[in-house]
Amino acid sequence: MIFQTEAPHISPDELKGLVEQFLTLERPRRAALMEYYRGEQDVRKGPIAQGRPNNRLVSNYAKYISDVHTGYFMGVTPTLTFSRKRVQEKMVRALNEASFGRMLYAAARDMSVCGEGFLLTYPDIRGPRIARLSPLETFAVTWGLRQEIFAAVRLSEKSSRHVVGELYLKGERIPWEQQGAELTFGEARPTGLDGLAVSWFRNNGESTGDFESVTSLLDAYNVLLSGAMDDMQSVANAFLALYGVMGTTQQDIDRANRSRVLCMADNGKAEFVVKNLSPDAISLLRETLVKDMLSITMTPNLQDEAFSGTASGVALEYKLWGIEQARSAKEQGFSGGLYHLIGLFYQAFARLGEELYCPCVALFHKNLPQDLSRLCTDLQTLGDTVSRRTKLELLPFVHNPDAEVQRIADEKKGE
Repeated sequence: MIFQTEAPHISPDELKGLVEQFLTLERPRRAALMEYYRGEQDVRKGPIAQGRPNNRLVSNYAKYISDVHTGYFMGVTPTLTFSRKRVQEKMVRALNEASFGRMLYAAARDMSVCGEGFLLTYPDIRGPRIARLSPLETFAVTWGLRQEIFAAVRLSEKSSRHVVGELYLKGERIPWEQQGAELTFGEARPTGLDGLAVSWFRNNGESTGDFESVTSLLDAYNVLLSGAMDDMQSVANAFLALYGVMGTTQQDIDRANRSRVLCMADNGKAEFVVKNLSPDAISLLRETLVKDMLSITMTPNLQDEAFSGTASGVALEYKLWGIEQARSAKEQGFSGGLYHLIGLFYQAFARLGEELYCPCVALFHKNLPQDLSRLCTDLQTLGDTVSRRTKLELLPFVHNPDAEVQRIADEKKGE
């Protein structure tokens, strides 16, 4: 859900309307998705007959879908290449000290679950730092046809009629408080940065989560699983039917339980009354639900034979074609927030008297197992067709191609 205003400014009345809209529409949606991810959603089985087992089993395919997408997209931290060597060393060191990779993964997981993720950049005596903002407490405010972000709101509910929070704008944050129908601003405070301190990451153009489109299938799967377990327990609690022994008393039943012997008339008969189960039908329905969930969310089934390690590269690429489309959408929604965060680091260093601004290129990596020996062999066969630096960029274990080129030159000079 996009929160938008007609102009790049916001008044207390406008903020009040946006907060109410977030609390009544958007946050319940995000909270429900987070419950699915944690496996805490309710199993909607309907009315239960008296005496029947009432299992509520949750098979957490929501977490599987989200973790696979997040790991494939952000399992390997993007490589940042700055055009100046001094800036490269300074920024890489500062980003590592700020837990850059861990924070990006947290934002990627939030946007996979809720559709959006948020990171806060703030100055510290040790350098700029990054913190995760919960999507259950934060939303972005945009304006214009391009939906450009100009503000972010962080809030906390004290009660149903008392809400407090902070409004982040360029270079400042404004505390606010809503008591009943009135919302008031506090005194603005500088953030120590020139731009908006909050970076906004979107999972796709609609800001939807990776498993949001299959929540009904997730519910159906859990109901099926719980019902099958109920039926199995019902079989264990089967009724014993006696035919032709109408004079049987409780004492006779107790005696039979002790001796394991039934005394019956000539035409008497005993049998258990159970519900006929169809394991094949249940198994087929489970497989169909899982197949539909993974197909709609474009998630590969890692138990498939194509991921056994013996499949050809073409077959593997075909199996990953769906998740690759999802990854491309993630990269487009993530790049804007990533470059915004890098700009905030430039601003933090500028406040300390260091002008580090220079062009930066972010390279995203697919988190896939690779045959490194074959990759090195393929790169050697290229010869002089591509530069040495380009070859180094393609090697996943080389994180700083410029530094590696310098090391090679130093080794040759030493020899």
